[in-house]
Amino acid sequence: MNRGLSREYWAKTSADGKPGISVLEHMRNVGYVARFLIEKRKNIMDFFSIDIASVSALAALHDVGKISQGFQRKCPVWLEENGLVDVNKAEVWDSAESDHSKVSQYSIQNYLKSIGIETGSAALWAAAVGAHHGRLHWSGSKGLNAAFGMKKDDWEDKRQREILHIIDEFGRTPTHNVNIVDSSELWWIAGLTSVADWIGSDERFFPVECNVFNPQEAAQKALENIGFIQPKIRQGLSFEDLFTFDEPNELQKIVQEIITEPGIYVIEAPMGIGKTEAALLCAYNLLCSGKANGIYFALPTQATSNRIHIRMSDFVNRIIEDGYSITRLIHGNSWLIENLSYPKSTLQVDDQNENGSAITRDWFASRKRALLAPFGVGTVDQALLSVVAARHFFVRRFALAGKVVIIDEVHSYDVYTGTLVRILCQELEKLGCTVILLSATLTGKRRDELLSLEEEERGDNCYPMVSGRSQKGVFKSSSIESPQSKEVQVEFSEHGNAIKEAIEVVARGGCILWICNTVTSAQNVYEEFHQNCADMAVDIGLLHSRYPFFRREELENYWMEILGKGKDKRKACILVSTQVVEQSVDLDADMMISELAPTDMLLQRLGRLWRHERSNRPLRAATFRIVAESRTLSEMQSISADEIKEVFGSKAYVYSPYILLRSWEVWEQRQSIKIPGDIRQMIEETYKDHEHEPDGWNKLSEDCFGLEYAERQMSLRESNIWQILLDDVEGVNTRLNEIPTIPLVLVRKLSNENAVLLDDSDVALKSEKFNIVTARAVNRNLVRVPRYSLATDDVKLKQNDFLKRYVQGECCWGILDGNGIVTITGIKPEYTFKYSDLEGVEIVKRGER
Repeated sequence: MNRGLSREYWAKTSADGKPGISVLEHMRNVGYVARFLIEKRKNIMDFFSIDIASVSALAALHDVGKISQGFQRKCPVWLEENGLVDVNKAEVWDSAESDHSKVSQYSIQNYLKSIGIETGSAALWAAAVGAHHGRLHWSGSKGLNAAFGMKKDDWEDKRQREILHIIDEFGRTPTHNVNIVDSSELWWIAGLTSVADWIGSDERFFPVECNVFNPQEAAQKALENIGFIQPKIRQGLSFEDLFTFDEPNELQKIVQEIITEPGIYVIEAPMGIGKTEAALLCAYNLLCSGKANGIYFALPTQATSNRIHIRMSDFVNRIIEDGYSITRLIHGNSWLIENLSYPKSTLQVDDQNENGSAITRDWFASRKRALLAPFGVGTVDQALLSVVAARHFFVRRFALAGKVVIIDEVHSYDVYTGTLVRILCQELEKLGCTVILLSATLTGKRRDELLSLEEEERGDNCYPMVSGRSQKGVFKSSSIESPQSKEVQVEFSEHGNAIKEAIEVVARGGCILWICNTVTSAQNVYEEFHQNCADMAVDIGLLHSRYPFFRREELENYWMEILGKGKDKRKACILVSTQVVEQSVDLDADMMISELAPTDMLLQRLGRLWRHERSNRPLRAATFRIVAESRTLSEMQSISADEIKEVFGSKAYVYSPYILLRSWEVWEQRQSIKIPGDIRQMIEETYKDHEHEPDGWNKLSEDCFGLEYAERQMSLRESNIWQILLDDVEGVNTRLNEIPTIPLVLVRKLSNENAVLLDDSDVALKSEKFNIVTARAVNRNLVRVPRYSLATDDVKLKQNDFLKRYVQGECCWGILDGNGIVTITGIKPEYTFKYSDLEGVEIVKRGER
């Protein structure tokens, strides 16, 4: 049935404000983009009860709400051409609903109800499409209420006619009911609609001034140019082809036998045994069999992401047949890394800098688009933003659907983030993903929670092992023969004695790694070594989070070479660090000293000790020292909870004091441990329930339980997509930051005209246009400092116009003088800020140090 094509209503205006492409034609463009996007991800459709025609039609209908008074009045030329200027005023169109996505949702739900869909289901289908600008509109199971501009009137009749035109073209809309609980396909469709709309609005392929003659051809061209193509995988590659190793070890052989289809799997094995290669081997097999359409490798930190990105890029280059390799580094600061290039064959987006010249950036470079690329490495936060109630969360779900998602160091997250990880696993499973979780130090209870196993499904608590549940519900597990254990000598050592022993070992050519729990503690230990090693030819370094980005990048690159696998640059050295080197980095120390931390964290730190085979170690055995506390463990059993926290000092703010006590108890019983032989037992001993404990310990245990319950409830609230709307910012809603921070931009000189940044970059302050070069320079010289050190009510602390363009949230300048003192407007009088390239930002409180 041909109802005729209406070209009466504009969807976009030209540069001179005239009505451009029509609503119907824009919807057709987006519908065809959606159709071809789906065809490039056919493996996902098996997990949904909806077909390509229905999905394409729904996506196309996203802008039918533009046929409304509130939207059409936004183009004065259109009003004049149609003789509606007076009608607009008389009927007060400026009070009509101006959000066309709401009007679209209203009309779509009406149409779906008219063809027999239940009211609640019609409301849900329509809500998925109506969310294409990032925000959900939900008014309960009956859908949106009628309002001016979205009523059953002549305008609604016109919208319903356009809906029928789209149905004629694409075939049909969904005919089955859905519910609010099992809604994975809804949010996949919402993500598809947003992405298709972004591409269908790209004027290089779909000009605003006129309707496209052949929307199918234009859609295909757009996807090919942007890079939305399914990579061609080289078939039949051997293990040596993939990783340059001769053959897989036992772990890697067993893992690829168990992980053969989408589902959730856990690989538990010691540090350095090849879990990364095992996961990538499975990913390759799934890509070859068409059961996956990409990979996202998620890590705990930006630093670890940067390192794995190098390995992942090499792997992807090996498996792609046509050389079209895309391995995105995806985290909040990836755009700041210099010399990070992407394939030139992808479409480049032209922006204008303040001088009017073109700057190109990759289409996938923006925060919301990066995950859409076939291959990516980044922080786990980027994936978690798909399950918290962040704007456009559904775009991230669409981006991850059907991929192999590898989550490394899954043990390292607190209850808040860990709960979000569990929710993420459940949602990804519904989206046809293969989720592979990697850990060296996971409790059996936590593993079973991640796999959502019932009591009767739980198997043996072996170690190492691989276990998992396919999307079809089949549970598989297998123990793995433990590699030969490495014996590590363990001893608690008084701080001063640990300093002396480290100096003795480094004097014999050793490499020392000392790990602290706070930045201040690390800076103090570093200064001690500098004073005590002044006459020695020893390289002493410091690593923590309170360096500006450019300096931390320099330090990380340097120490990864000195303490890395290679031999050429290895030399006697002492590296003092915080937890930034705790996991997923290939450092190899001869001796390690660590402050007390939870057992799983201590075991992770041990993964940097005697990591590689070497013939010239200065010690006969791997040596691990834990810095002793000021009281003995027996004394800690007879004091109050508050006194215990006072003994632990700043580390009690980093880790649960109760878990620190339990870990101390487990480690003090041993003079040596075997890795990996003792890992499982030590983890389980630390976290098992105890019935009879001292009063102070009981109080701390209750506090720990209460905090964990609160964190779990908070994560559930943040993941309630219907009730709140959060910012799509890495780390803000995916982590709990108990000590709020504020960005500090370090400068050497500051005037009204320009700023000379710490790295000597010179930026102009007067320009009102955004400049990507300036943005990179400002953020590379930025460091985050505790908010408590700055006056909360100082109006001068608020951003000026320049910083507001380049740094999110409140921010301030830190002006460095010749003596290393940092002047900050709004700093509290009891604090002094210092900076040096060696120690980073040091915060000194009056009366301390």
